[in-house]
Amino acid sequence: MMNHRVEKLKKTTLLLLFCAIFTEIQAQRRLVVIDMDTNLPVRDVSVRIDSQKVKQTDYLGRIDIPIAFDSIAFSHMRYEYERITMAELGDTMFLLPKEHMLPEVKVTELNPQTKATIAGWVMSGAMEGAALAPRGVASFDFFEIFDRRGRRDRKHLERAKKILKEWDEKPDETK
Repeated sequence: MMNHRVEKLKKTTLLLLFCAIFTEIQAQRRLVVIDMDTNLPVRDVSVRIDSQKVKQTDYLGRIDIPIAFDSIAFSHMRYEYERITMAELGDTMFLLPKEHMLPEVKVTELNPQTKATIAGWVMSGAMEGAALAPRGVASFDFFEIFDRRGRRDRKHLERAKKILKEWDEKPDETK
């Protein structure tokens, strides 16, 4: 009789140990996929974790994913494709709608007429008024001491003036 109880205790302990190990292996967390503009859940988003089979979000934008993985990819025909690492992922994934994305723009050359117009603005000081507010003779702005962005913008303006002046002085190779 005692031997039977010990055998039953061993089997129960082994079963509990197996269940604990199995749940640890299969540990998952819940992720919600949301539209960035409307903050509403997005259904039927294809989610690929590493190179596993693709899963779909449910009607509430939820999906169960493993706790540990290398990368995760989200795709939907109305949203921008996203691929991120495990470290970047929280419990919510926001997707950006494609309708808000602008197509790629490539600038190959500056129109000579536009270049001359910009240079004219810079030389006449018309652009300076956009970056600096008009000042009186004896004015002092206490907050200018802490205005790093304003100093940076003034440095950028001076650098742009210098570059445009160099362009104007450079002989035109296209003629």
